[in-house]
Amino acid sequence: MSTTSAYLPPQESESFGSDLAGMFAFFIDPTAAARRLPRKWFWVAPFVVVIVVSIIAGFLLEPVIRQVSALMPMRPGATPSEHRRAIEIGIAAQRIFTPISIAVMILIEALIVYGTAIAFSIKTRFREFLNLVAGCSLISVVLTYIANTIILRSKGEISSIADLTPPLGLDIFLSNDANKVLAGFLGYFSIFQLWWIVMMVLIISAAFRVSKGKALAIVAPLILLSLVMRIAVTMARGH
Repeated sequence: MSTTSAYLPPQESESFGSDLAGMFAFFIDPTAAARRLPRKWFWVAPFVVVIVVSIIAGFLLEPVIRQVSALMPMRPGATPSEHRRAIEIGIAAQRIFTPISIAVMILIEALIVYGTAIAFSIKTRFREFLNLVAGCSLISVVLTYIANTIILRSKGEISSIADLTPPLGLDIFLSNDANKVLAGFLGYFSIFQLWWIVMMVLIISAAFRVSKGKALAIVAPLILLSLVMRIAVTMARGH
């Protein structure tokens, strides 16, 4: 027997302004956030905020990225001017790649959670989970960008690519030569990631009137995927 979505009646008419105001519910109010899920275009507002914050953070961190890039060994046969040009091309490419990668990430995450919900016999539509993932990305993406930017801008000397990902989770207690898999695993569990998991679970539970355990099971594949990706990135960057 299918579980139907218990759409909570909206408290106000749909508009971009009300969607902007409604984004704050995704930080602290699961019931109010659940009311936003059936909206057709709610995802646009948090998506715009995420992209704008990522662009601003990228602009503020460009001096730090240049500093680290300058320390990297030059390509064999390259001149210093060619090395500098390669750095500038890389930074320019990052400006374009970052918004695209965020858009793709939100879409893939929404597809994963939507597919899991269907597997659990929840009658729903894709846009509910697109709204959910976009809204919760305000926690997992925006707050992480802000924290990273503040830390890196105040840190001063940056000596390696690994330093571009400051520890925000339990990896803060590890040394630089700690096991990379362990560092990636512990680094995943930051205050923002745990906050994201809690809100995803509570919003799904409120929106579809399912138990919190079932809501956690729906989110579990996405948690596992993001955990594996965190470990892979940590290993690639050398923590």
